[in-house]
Amino acid sequence: MTPDNLNFRLATAEDAVSLERLINTAFRDDKTTQVFLSADHERVNVTDINTIITKINQADCAVLAVTDSSTGSIVAHASVRKMDDKRAWFGMLAVDVNSQKQGIGARVLTWAEQYARHQGSVRMEFDVVNTRAELIAWYKGKGYQLTGETAPFPYHYHGDWKGVLREDLCFINLGKDLVEIPATTGVQ
Repeated sequence: MTPDNLNFRLATAEDAVSLERLINTAFRDDKTTQVFLSADHERVNVTDINTIITKINQADCAVLAVTDSSTGSIVAHASVRKMDDKRAWFGMLAVDVNSQKQGIGARVLTWAEQYARHQGSVRMEFDVVNTRAELIAWYKGKGYQLTGETAPFPYHYHGDWKGVLREDLCFINLGKDLVEIPATTGVQ
């Protein structure tokens, strides 16, 4: 698969099972100790099927399913939610572990920015776990900057997290003013 074989579309409820698997597998693939204490963290999920279906059905949220046109399988996910008249929220960028490091994440981010612009947003923001240094650097390379805002990490969502997740986690907010650029990803 190459980035040229990608189809960008809005997800449907029928995609929820595939998206849940993709997202949780991608987030669990972290081999560093930036979030998890060891490689043994298979029981930690970042989302579930019902949450995905709720987001898909949410009027102010666009859930993206990116498929490989040669196989039809979903290889990436993200969401864009309208926060207010001027801002959009980017959520849960996830790329299939076998398709990472091929530029797909950058294409998804570009699609999300164009979608947000099309919906009237002039700024996009999102949170990232504070310890994900390489990910933060990647987003900074795409023009995002730290806003100075933070939010607590939702340990309560992860059940029996002690011994699996680091205890010093929080979310930091990044944001970027969206400038108008020519559409190249088919956002309508």
